[in-house]
Amino acid sequence: MSRCAGVGAVMRPEEALQRSVVDLLALYEARSLLAFAHVPNGGRRSKAEAGAFKAMGVRAGVPDLLIWTPGGGHFAIELKAGRRAALSDAQVVWHSTLENLGHRVYVCRSVDDVERCLRAESVPPVGTLAVAISADVQERTR
Repeated sequence: MSRCAGVGAVMRPEEALQRSVVDLLALYEARSLLAFAHVPNGGRRSKAEAGAFKAMGVRAGVPDLLIWTPGGGHFAIELKAGRRAALSDAQVVWHSTLENLGHRVYVCRSVDDVERCLRAESVPPVGTLAVAISADVQERTR
């Protein structure tokens, strides 16, 4: 399995999920319904690079995506591919810290999970596909 997603490379499941979620969030962002950023904490780095990033404030366990919505709303999403993928100890600590400060953190394992979080945060669905997904997600949660 390849460590980078170049032409013909095989992506890791979490990377594939993240790319799909970023594509989805970009649709919402294009309609001014939210803004988002990825916190690039993961990946392999040399010791020098890791030290430089740490000195610049990179912290283990920060959620994958930070999302801001109109009117001052904000929340974070941690992506995990597969039902068995678990949070690291550092992620558990960060999630608890953010929640204690009054911020919401969602753990999502699929694009549908992200759509569910967007509805929970009052972000309206985008387009007919999102409306169909939203209706399907709402039906399954009943």
